[in-house]
Amino acid sequence: MISIRTGSLIRGFMLATILQAVVSAQVRPEPVTANLCEVVASPSAYNKKVLSVEGILYPGEHSLTLYSPSCFPKVDSDTGINAMLPPEWESLPKGKQLRKFLHRGKSASVKLIGTFESGAYSYGPDGARFRFVISEISSVEKAPYGPATGKGVSHKE
Repeated sequence: MISIRTGSLIRGFMLATILQAVVSAQVRPEPVTANLCEVVASPSAYNKKVLSVEGILYPGEHSLTLYSPSCFPKVDSDTGINAMLPPEWESLPKGKQLRKFLHRGKSASVKLIGTFESGAYSYGPDGARFRFVISEISSVEKAPYGPATGKGVSHKE
């Protein structure tokens, strides 16, 4: 009699574990498509939300900055976002493509999915007002030439 109850308990536990894994996999929120200029203009509206964004990744001396060419970071209006790549980014298909740009000190035009964060005093070694934790790299292209791409600022040409 004890072995029947033990077997039932084990099966019940296994079923609960499987169901929990299935539910966890389905909870991943769909990203909200957002314009980076709107995000930095109203950071509290997007804080902790999963977003799909397009912008420029600029490899600085100490950190990686994400911004939109439409609202390029300036001294009096800090719209740059500290970008955090996922740990396995170089093994991702688009990560390999991005690596070619970043390791040469070049900016890249990207489409990304990730979580936007604001509210902390500063993020990253350069003290950015915002952070974008990247979970997916959807596309990578050469950034268009011009001052809004950061070329000539501190890039290796």
